[in-house]
Amino acid sequence: MNLTAMKKILYIIASVLAAITACSEKNELSTPLELGVKQQEVTLPCTAGSYYVEVLADGEFTLSLPSDATWLSIGGERSISGHGDSRIELSYEMNRGLQRTAVLNLSRGKKDIGIEITQQGILSSGIEFGVRSITAGAEAGRHSAKITTLCKDSDLLISVSYKGQQGWISDFEKSNNYLVFGVIENASEENRIAEITVSSKSDPALSDVLQICQLGSGISLNRIAFDELEGIAGSAVSGSGSYLEGVVISDNSEGNGAPNLNISASLQDNTLADRTVYIQAADGSAGVKVIFDSQADNILRRYDSVRLLLDGTTVIRHSDPVHYEIRGVGTENLLYTEAGNSLSVPEKKKRMSELTDADIHTFVTITDCEIPIRKGPFFPIDLRHTYVINRYPMVIRDIEGSTMHLMSNITASWQRDGKGLPEGSGEISGVLVHETCDNFNWDSAKAMAATIDGVKLDYVTEIGEIGKYQIRPLKRSEIKLGERFEDGFSGLLMEVRYYNKSHNELVVNVKSNTIYSTYPAVEFPLTDPSVRGVLETVGSDGNVAGVAAYRDWTLLGPMENGELTNASCGNGVYDFFGNSAHWNVYSLASTTGLLLDANGSAWYCTGWSEKKSWRATFSTEGLTEANFPLSVQFGAVAGLGETVGAPRYWVIEYSADGSVWTEFGEYTVPDFPILSNRKAWQCPGPKYMSFTLPEDSSMLGKEKVYVRMHPANTKAGTPNSYDDGEIDSKCTSEMNYFAIRYNK
Repeated sequence: MNLTAMKKILYIIASVLAAITACSEKNELSTPLELGVKQQEVTLPCTAGSYYVEVLADGEFTLSLPSDATWLSIGGERSISGHGDSRIELSYEMNRGLQRTAVLNLSRGKKDIGIEITQQGILSSGIEFGVRSITAGAEAGRHSAKITTLCKDSDLLISVSYKGQQGWISDFEKSNNYLVFGVIENASEENRIAEITVSSKSDPALSDVLQICQLGSGISLNRIAFDELEGIAGSAVSGSGSYLEGVVISDNSEGNGAPNLNISASLQDNTLADRTVYIQAADGSAGVKVIFDSQADNILRRYDSVRLLLDGTTVIRHSDPVHYEIRGVGTENLLYTEAGNSLSVPEKKKRMSELTDADIHTFVTITDCEIPIRKGPFFPIDLRHTYVINRYPMVIRDIEGSTMHLMSNITASWQRDGKGLPEGSGEISGVLVHETCDNFNWDSAKAMAATIDGVKLDYVTEIGEIGKYQIRPLKRSEIKLGERFEDGFSGLLMEVRYYNKSHNELVVNVKSNTIYSTYPAVEFPLTDPSVRGVLETVGSDGNVAGVAAYRDWTLLGPMENGELTNASCGNGVYDFFGNSAHWNVYSLASTTGLLLDANGSAWYCTGWSEKKSWRATFSTEGLTEANFPLSVQFGAVAGLGETVGAPRYWVIEYSADGSVWTEFGEYTVPDFPILSNRKAWQCPGPKYMSFTLPEDSSMLGKEKVYVRMHPANTKAGTPNSYDDGEIDSKCTSEMNYFAIRYNK
């Protein structure tokens, strides 16, 4: 072999090795790290013992204990390293004091997960019943309930309060760890209720309550299954002795346990979330929403095992999707309750496409999902208008391109916590629900039918359908999404997060009415070749139309007592300079969350008609079918100040050549509220949406592909109607975010 041929062979080998190395490096950078645990929140008993932390990982990881949690150990060590899926034994000491909590740190690379370990204490309430309610038969007899306390028997004070008939409980004694008592025969046909309170004479603050329900004469209990609710739905239940047994899966400890009720466009029942719990079958196969008559009646805690007597309640069956509510519940309906822990709820992980009606009102984990909006807080609204909105549906999507909403109450502890939205992917756990949001969508036909039935328009609420299923996390820790965008499953072809033509603190991304993508983050997007996406408005004449800066409500917070504690904090948008506080100088007041419109973080256009559109132009070069699905995300709202009349109904289309357009979605844009004339269909902030493009291979490998949104018709709102008006060309339609994503 001559020297020239040998050189050619060596060159080919070197090229192949370089390609393999580059591919390996690319995969290492683009593939998200797998890291998780089967149980992220654990409750342990007060006794000493051990618990296995089940780690899910695709490589090396480290599990560390906080330095102050000396009651925990991992084989006598404070941390341990492992590889791949593993079971790590965690030892814990007996807790002779109050309840205590520690957060373990599980890390792999730059990814960290917190594992919350709570251990009950023998003195967690000073005095504690093992159960909180029990049921006795109508006949006379002796009953007992386990009670834990370090108080001396001579220090205990026992009292009884009755609801109705008096004096049917007596002869108390404490035997070992049990409180024993007697009941006399109940000759009445009605159930009767009493509460036994045990307290400390020396410290009355130490106490606990046990509820006793004694059945009426001739009443026998009949346990029914969840799938038997349909047979008793539609009318009040009476005298059957039927009860439902399950596990409580919710609480309102972080303000997101259930939605509050919109009574009218400006009135709300803000007690409903505290009066509501969700109960599911022990195996997680079905669930039900339970609404108590009063906050005081709801003594249930998350993970309680409960037997719920249905006598005196009303079972309601909803259709499309099928789900159930039980209303009119009081403490007298609690036949039996016993405390449990997170292990009482079986793990149920699903993709969005796998959800069914049977999952409604059960605890579910949505896998491989993300919040595809990289801007602002969970609740991006003008806080002057909380009268008209009490929940916000933040759009989420999964790796398959399915979408749904994450529901956050205005009272949720994370709704404006100063941290902003997580940018990576992962899992979201919570109660699967079917809820409405009038502020996002409105059904004029349902509203008309209600007004014909005599309901005043302002009192027509809860008719705005936003999809079949939504997820309602109970705690912020159940939103288990990575913080870093780079570790997620999706990438960006283009993204517009703000509008700036001239402000010195901001990267300039607007020229000649064209808004350039702010992703990737570069110093000069107008000239940098890595920016391959632009957003414009195109008039009916085909020419690029004018765009102006607009106000926005994406100030991050944090909030305290309903007010922003730092009016100069950022809006969650980072640009090339790494600064998130760009617009703080324009924030209006600490109570609104508003960013003013001078070089604002949103943009708008007027002169709308069916032939005018928002148009995005972007590149798909380098993408293959493996990168499907592509998707489009944006936020929109209509109206400036006290005006309405912008387009109500819109369509979204794509084109691979700029001439042939294919529709792949339709949507509505809500009006911003009129302060003096609020309506249920108005939204005081952007409505975020996500649409998945068809898997059309003709879009791939193109220098230019197009997506456009334009009015579907000439309908618009008026001050007193949702869509009875015509488009007013002077009215604005705003966007505050726009992005196009692909799967890596």
